Amino acid sequence: MKSVTVLSDRAVGLLAAVSAIAVANAYYIQPLLVEVGGALSISSGLVGILPGLSQIGLACGLAFLLPLADIISARRLLLTVIPIQIASLVLFATSRSIHTVATASLLIGLFGITPYILPPYASLRVPASRLGHVTGILTRGIIIGILLARTASGFIGTHFGWRAVYWGAAGMMTMQLFFLVRIVRPESAKPSSGRVPYRELIGSLVHLLRTVPELRVAAICQALSYGSFIVFWLGVTLYLQSPAFGWTPQAIGLVAFVAAGAASAAPMFGRAVDRSGPHATRRAALAGMVSAWVLLAVFEGHLAGMAVGLIVLDISVTIVDISSRTILYGLDAGIRTRLNAIYQVAMFSGGAVMSMLVGVSWSLGGWFAVCALGVVPIVIAFIGCWRGVR
Repeated sequence: MKSVTVLSDRAVGLLAAVSAIAVANAYYIQPLLVEVGGALSISSGLVGILPGLSQIGLACGLAFLLPLADIISARRLLLTVIPIQIASLVLFATSRSIHTVATASLLIGLFGITPYILPPYASLRVPASRLGHVTGILTRGIIIGILLARTASGFIGTHFGWRAVYWGAAGMMTMQLFFLVRIVRPESAKPSSGRVPYRELIGSLVHLLRTVPELRVAAICQALSYGSFIVFWLGVTLYLQSPAFGWTPQAIGLVAFVAAGAASAAPMFGRAVDRSGPHATRRAALAGMVSAWVLLAVFEGHLAGMAVGLIVLDISVTIVDISSRTILYGLDAGIRTRLNAIYQVAMFSGGAVMSMLVGVSWSLGGWFAVCALGVVPIVIAFIGCWRGVR
């Protein structure tokens, strides 16, 4: 039997970079909505569906592809999903109609599970004393990738066009595939998990959702809070590119630097969760998100005030996520990966649903309607968390 490869600090850093690059693929579209809509003659109400399709695809990938990591090697799964996602990025870059670009958006999400394969792989290949540190590094990579995807696509889209963003993404994924082949080594067979039928593997997810109350609460809270967060990023793109501001995609992408700074402080937020308890910090963070949306609505048209609202929103949504994960990681270690899969599915499903409502809200009532859309799910989540687990 082959010995397990212990990952070095350099290897962990590369995996974090790979996670950032891979997770960004589903978010490049956000600063480019107006440009893609104009090029393909898609209305502002319909173009908001494209990010939602990527979120739906990712939710399906997490539900039906990610569990395969329990019965086949991480290397084999990565070498399957990454080439298909590369092809999907090329399809997006060459799209000439709404049907083609919609299909590409769905596939980019469906096969975009690389950042969620790598953390379990890494956790089994580092000493227990480094587990929390390594998990934090990989999580930070994912958060930074999500945020700075907007900056990169905004800059490239402004100077070279939106198609160049997706050609570049396909090239980056091709390059990282060669890095992963060197880092993620072939594994010996898994004697027990390898015999688990795929149907039973998927069925166990439903069973866990039905029998673990903490999972249900965490999943619902994260779906609603992440959906609200997505509402901001899609809504602010439409707002800042409207005649009121007339910003370019590059300028909109720079807004992500404000959020990225807050995300970099995630370890500090984790210590606050440890001190106060995850349930209390989750409720406080949800209240903070409500306050953030109030600020964003009140300071409509005033960028300094809106920037304060963004900072409060980003810090709060990060604490909600850390708190919910802390609660789940305190449950049975034997089901932790499947708990995380369900949690992620809920998260991206919430993002998908809310994404599809942004364009309609903007068309009906502008920025104020977007703010109303963002605050409603948070109020629901706050009430659910306050009532506690049933």
